[in-house]
Parts: sequence; C-alpha cells; structure tokens
Amino acid sequence: MEIRFTQSNFDDARHVRTRVFMEEQGFENEFDDIDEDARTIHVTAYLDGALAGCARTFPDFERPEEPGRWIFGRLAVLPEQRGAGLGAALLAESERLAREAGATEMHLHAQCRVTPFYERTGYTQYGPIELDEHVEHIWMKKSL
Repeated sequence: MEIRFTQSNFDDARHVRTRVFMEEQGFENEFDDIDEDARTIHVTAYLDGALAGCARTFPDFERPEEPGRWIFGRLAVLPEQRGAGLGAALLAESERLAREAGATEMHLHAQCRVTPFYERTGYTQYGPIELDEHVEHIWMKKSL
C-alpha cells in the first residue's frame, strides 16, 4: 500500500468533497472563498495511485493578530478507500505542512460523531455544540 500526497490539486479535492459531503452527507454549502485563497493548503491523498481523500488547512483569517493559529477541515475519504488509515495520514500531513508554514496550534470544527478520532490524535473540545447545516459540530484544538 502506497500513500502519496499532493498539494493544491483542488480539482481532485473538489471531486472527493462533492462525493462525501454533498452526495453522501447531504451538505449544500460545501465550497467557499477559503478554497480560492492562495494561503489555503489543499492536501489530496492517493492510495496506490488512485484518488482517495483530501483535507484543507489555512491560517485563521479572522484572527490575523494570531499568525500561529490555523484551521483544519474538509477531511474526507472516498467510501471505497476507507479503513486504510487515510484520515489520520491526511491529518498528520496537513499538520506538518501547517507547521512548516508557521502554525503553532490547529483548530477544527468537527462533526460531533467523529470527535473520538480527533481526540486520539491529541485534540481537545471547546465551546458549545453548533449546527453546521443539519449536523452537530464542536470546535477542537491542538498545539503543534
């Protein structure tokens, strides 16, 4: 099993996010201006050469006074590629790239049903549970 990562392949990331978040999970507002910002890092994963998943990370644009604060999200793995540890690999690669770009802490708005995954990688919950469209989410953070 070979996992390969690329950066900034938004066409492949768009394909994965459309399938997972829109078609599978029913989200309508999946894409935003953050996707087009030059500071956003799109990470795409390929398993044995086949498109498998994606994620994105970016500096917290709403808090420019905290340059080390980054946001992670849009982690998605295609259904046929799940179970191979790609989610954890995409998260680790995104954290690595964010650290290289100056991140000292990562924040994410997790679907509540997947908080145990993030907790296993060192994230802690904070703030209230909020609805993002029809799904409960909570903020989580980790020092890098």
